[in-house]
Formats: sequence, structure tokens, C-alpha cells
Amino acid sequence: MNRIGKSACDQCTACTEICPRYLLGYDVQPHKVMRSLGFTTSGVDYWNKFATYCCSCGLCTLYACPEDLFPREACEQAKNSMRETGNSYRQEKEPKIHSMKNYRRVPTQSLLQRLRITKYEGPTPFVDDVPVPEDVCVLLQQHAGKPSIPVVSVGDIVNGRDLIAEPDGDSLGARIHAPLSGKVSEITAEYIRIVVDVVAETGGKTV
Repeated sequence: MNRIGKSACDQCTACTEICPRYLLGYDVQPHKVMRSLGFTTSGVDYWNKFATYCCSCGLCTLYACPEDLFPREACEQAKNSMRETGNSYRQEKEPKIHSMKNYRRVPTQSLLQRLRITKYEGPTPFVDDVPVPEDVCVLLQQHAGKPSIPVVSVGDIVNGRDLIAEPDGDSLGARIHAPLSGKVSEITAEYIRIVVDVVAETGGKTV
């Protein structure tokens, strides 16, 4: 991606002009970040700073760039480089909404066509049947922070919504509950396996 961007980016600024954060008044300029691909030691930090306020929505890469280049990925690389080198950037001017903001919104249908996914559009009728798996593996790391600590043991019978794991002391984490009724058949450092071999309540139906 770097080699392609370095050789093909013509600085048309389309990625910047359609950037939602730029239109909100933040100093996000992906086209300038793309310039950093042409530098090695000098100038990189200067151009990289324009990625600081990037929210990685991907609109520049997926929609804006007429040459199918990778401004979002360049911004991600720039932010990582800024962190690694200890550099930071704070916008001094107060954000001021761009006068063209309301005229540069991306129509959903245009985005779908650009992403070539319109062929996957189809009716999705509601299905009233609730699938009941034979077993489930409930991950202990589904959240920010540390993995939760199991509060159940192998062989325990649990009901749907029962607490099966909770945060480690005062560490950042989340409480995890059983998604269905069954028996705890396996506990590892990564998950708790529950086998549906007892009465399980699912959507008001007993199976």
C-alpha cells in the first residue's frame, strides 16, 4: 500500500475534501498524510500530524479516492508512528464547520455501489424460530480491560442469564452471564463451554 500510494497519489485532495472530520472543522488532511509516504527521515513528522484527529471511518479509502489508494491506512500508520516517536499534535484553532459540509454528504446508495455490495441486497424476512445450539463457548475477553474470572466450575448447572464470570478485583472488565441454560463442560483461560443437556429456556419456549 505504501509503494502504491507513494507512486500513484497525485494530491487531488478528494480524500480530505470529503472527510467527515475535516468538514466538522478538525485538522484532518489525509492527502497531506499521503505525502509522508514519499519521505524517509525528514518531513514525516510534519505530515503525519494531520492524521491525529482521524477517526478511521475509512470513507477516504472506500469512497473518496479516485485512484483506489489507501489514505485511511496511511493515517493509521501515521498515528502509530506519532505514538512510537512520542510526538503529539493539538489543534490550536477552534473547530469551525466547513461551509460545504451539508453538500458533501455521501448518499448511502452511492456508497453501496462504490463498495460493490448492492448485489447482496435482498429481502430479510423475520424468522420466529430461535436456534438452540448443542453447546456454546462464552469468551472471557469480550470487553476492554482484563479477561473476566469464572465464578462457576466444571459440572455446574447454570440457567440462562446466570452470572458465570466477573472482573478480576478492581481491574477494568465486565460481568459475563450465561446465554442459555446447560452444564459447564469446560473452562479455559479463554472461554467457558456450556453444553445444553438440561432444560433450556429460549424465547419463552422450553426445549
